[in-house]
Amino acid sequence: MKKIEYIILGHQNPDVDSIVSGILLERYLNRFGYSAKFVIPDLEVDRENIDICCKYGINPRDYKDILPDDKEQKYILVDHFERAVAGQVVGVIDHHPTRKELSYPYYRNERASSTASMIIKGKENEFTKDEICLAILATMVDTVSFHSSKTLPEDISWVKDMVEEYQLPYSQLYNDGLCLTEISDANDFLSHGLKQYQFDDKKVASSSVLLLHPEDYNEMYPSVFSLLQNYVSDHNLELFALLIHNMTTFQSDVYYVSSNKVEKEEMEHFVSRGSEVIPELEKKLYIKK
Repeated sequence: MKKIEYIILGHQNPDVDSIVSGILLERYLNRFGYSAKFVIPDLEVDRENIDICCKYGINPRDYKDILPDDKEQKYILVDHFERAVAGQVVGVIDHHPTRKELSYPYYRNERASSTASMIIKGKENEFTKDEICLAILATMVDTVSFHSSKTLPEDISWVKDMVEEYQLPYSQLYNDGLCLTEISDANDFLSHGLKQYQFDDKKVASSSVLLLHPEDYNEMYPSVFSLLQNYVSDHNLELFALLIHNMTTFQSDVYYVSSNKVEKEEMEHFVSRGSEVIPELEKKLYIKK
């Protein structure tokens, strides 16, 4: 890789918000004379995230690259706040609040419907119409078209204002934001949206699926939980959180899977993994210490 000043990274197995945020920040920094490049080092990216990005004119495959083995390399993280890299993290833009005390030269982590909206809001004049559309797409996908509990009223207003001002296709953005998951076997429940989290010496992982009728997969669930329990043991995890979102009722079930049991929590709303499930797990793990 050609030497550049800043490498921008989304989280592991980047979703639409991570990808769009990385691209928007790359373009913004380069416009102001910095040398910045968004990189996806992951071997795999969920197919649906690639497809929806391509539909809106960006191909995540174009950003795949190997990270340099350079201790002097500077990194900016988007849509997450920690990453193991050979160089140094000098900036973070994220919307997943944490109890951790983190010290970076630039650190912005606040409640927002998407990281992409954080990058653009208040600086709309610095971005094109298509880029604003991408930020709205990321916001719709990350909030499941405003059905997620992470949705903020001010972000709904911002989206509606931008849609009106730039005459953007709201109905299309809404439908694309629902992002139903294609399930072919039990492994799809494990791999879809898979993320890992490190809390001191404790590790947890989580995946998330969006289904119109979750009950259609009842016969598959025993195989799913067996697969997850093996994953917990093989990866030395404290816990695995599987989120199954019902896109008919917009409610969620959260399954907490350990090596020897499965506990189910039924939610009466569309639960947010980043702002509800993982922070609660983090709190419990720190209380155990």
